[in-house]
Parts: sequence; structure tokens; C-alpha cells
Amino acid sequence: MSESRYVLATGEEGAYRLQIVNSVHGPDTEAFLLRAGLGRAMRVADIGCGIGTVTCWLARQVGPSGDVYGVDISPEQIAQAQRVAYRQRLSNVHLSVGSATDTGLQKESFDLVFCRFLLMHVADPAGALREMASLVRPGGVLACEDGDFFAPFSEPVSPAFERVFELYRALGAHRGLDFRMGPRLYRMFLEAGFKDPEVRLVQPVLTRGDAKRLPEWTLTECAPALLEAGLSTQEEIARLTAEMKAMAKDETTLFGMARMTQVWARRG
Repeated sequence: MSESRYVLATGEEGAYRLQIVNSVHGPDTEAFLLRAGLGRAMRVADIGCGIGTVTCWLARQVGPSGDVYGVDISPEQIAQAQRVAYRQRLSNVHLSVGSATDTGLQKESFDLVFCRFLLMHVADPAGALREMASLVRPGGVLACEDGDFFAPFSEPVSPAFERVFELYRALGAHRGLDFRMGPRLYRMFLEAGFKDPEVRLVQPVLTRGDAKRLPEWTLTECAPALLEAGLSTQEEIARLTAEMKAMAKDETTLFGMARMTQVWARRG
């Protein structure tokens, strides 16, 4: 990520949740990147790489003749990513600590630059997008996807579910973050000088399994920050956590997660 406004846990504490997040969003991300032109022998940058799940998938796609550079603001996340790459015996993964607005990577040297769930967590998303654009070589691709946290829903409608996401959005706003970043991506690409960006919306839905506990786990990770900001109380968080846990176990309920906007464009 960039700057220290990320509202969720990092390192080992948040690693399992991030694995589950990728189980939800990963298939759409993979299809998106392949559609954007990801291929063998490419040089790719993954900005805000977190624990390296997508980074390592990218490394397998580009193959041993390609290279993938992952950057994250969190040393704990980079340490996790290094362990993941080591376990998968990927010698073409290169990881470093850096900001989304100052990655430290070589300008105009990448065939594809990617981020997911990054821009909504940085203080200067336009600056981060400009930094990523500067890394793309002429003819290369910038591919970004980000969420709209006004879009999650439950069926049947649940006041507890709606309150969890209301609190998450309120915490983002309290920290100066935009948790409706996804729909803004298209215009941000235009303002960054890209012509004719391609756009697609995707929204995962969940009915069972650990993935359905993501709203509960997100609330648990956010709880200290919510209390510090005066946005909720211990009693409310305990009640909401119990209700979300019960809903996650109920396979007759459906959760719609963050709607993702996927945008990619080629640099002229």
C-alpha cells in the first residue's frame, strides 16, 4: 500500500484473510489480466502487492524468461510475500518496500503494471496512478481494479450487514480515503493521458464457506480503529460480529461483495 492509512491488519495477522479475499476476487483478476494482454516473457510490476498471492501467479504466467516486481509499503507484507515466493520456488519474483507514489522502480521499463485494492487505500490516488503510468513502457499496459464498498448487499436484506459496511466506509472517510474508488478509475485513466480505456464491472456473490466470513473478519480487524475514532462501541461491534457470524453459517443467505471496476489501457 502507500502511506500509513490502510485500515486492516497486515503481516501474519491479516495473511489468511487476504488469501480468502483472493479466493473471492482472484478468478476475476486473472481473467482481467489475461484479457489485458498478460503473456510469457513479460516484465510486470504489481503495486501494493500485499502478501504476494497475485505477484506469484503473475510470475508463473510470465515464466522463467519474464520478471515480476512486487512493491508494498508494509515490510510485514513484503516478508510474507518473500516466504510465499520462496515456497513456490519462483526465482523471477523481486520484492521491495516502497510507496505507491514513489515505487523506486525503473521508469518506462514494464510491459504491464497492475494494482488491485490499492488506490482506495492511499492518500493521493491520482499521484499513485501517475507513478504507475510512468513505469509503463510505450506500448505497454496499465491495468487497475478497485472496489465500490457502497455496492455490497445481502439477500435477504440485513441491517447488520448494511451497518458493517457503513462503518467500514465511515472509517475510510475518517482517514481521508475513498471507498468508492472503482467507479472513478475510468476518468482517472483519461486524466492520466490514456486514450480509450477498456472497462468492465464484476461483483462476486457468496453463499457458503470461509469467504462468507469476510465481512465479519473485516469488522474485527477494523474494530480498534473504529473505537479510537469514536465511530462505534464495543457493544455494537460484539453484536454485529455475532450476527455476521450467524449469517455466514446460514447457506440460505447470499452476500454480494464489493463491486469491482476493472480498467486497462495501452500507453501510446
